[in-house]
Amino acid sequence: MAQGNSINDEIKEQKKKFKELSFTEKLQYIWEYYRLIIAAVIAVILIAASFINAYIRNNYDTVCAIAVCDGKLTGYDSDDDILTKGFTEYLGIDGKKEKINIDYSYTLEEKPFDQNPQISKEKIYVLSQTHNLDGYMSEYDDIDHFCFDTSCFFYDLTELFTDEEMEQLSDYIIYHTQRDGETRAVAVDLSDAPRIQDTDLTMERPCYGIVQSARNPENAADFIRYVFDMERK
Repeated sequence: MAQGNSINDEIKEQKKKFKELSFTEKLQYIWEYYRLIIAAVIAVILIAASFINAYIRNNYDTVCAIAVCDGKLTGYDSDDDILTKGFTEYLGIDGKKEKINIDYSYTLEEKPFDQNPQISKEKIYVLSQTHNLDGYMSEYDDIDHFCFDTSCFFYDLTELFTDEEMEQLSDYIIYHTQRDGETRAVAVDLSDAPRIQDTDLTMERPCYGIVQSARNPENAADFIRYVFDMERK
């Protein structure tokens, strides 16, 4: 501050000097004196934008969650695969506020020093116990992997499909017999399903069942109707 000048006089003098600067000099002046404030404001804006973006991306309802073991197809890692898009259209949802989640990241194929099968088993178990898994697809040999004497893991399909629909699916039904002798229609072989044959799904014999603890069992049942070109109920 110049000697004898008041604070107001100093402010006026600085404003006068600032007006006389060129555009580039003004930018340099602002950056020199206010760079910390500017950096803080930018950081706050970026953090706020990140939270808003995350909220928008995750602000939706999952109306059907399906775990796929040991199978991949084009677009599987970006929700752009033909099954996700086709089933979304079949359900008549927008794919934004309501979504289906077909997760192809699971594996039950045992390999030396590979922890992924155990991780997949634990994740599927936890999702089923917390009612966050509706459908399960695997190779034929693994379809009853989670079925035990005390718990079948799957719905009996007769609870979700009419007699007429069960007749349509009769050639593809997979049964599971528990120790007490009870036999349940637990899954469907999708190998010959038209919508599956239209894909490049890397599974020899894909089979699909509806998880007994499903939050959306009707939508999980509609997946079977979709792949077999059946009318939605």
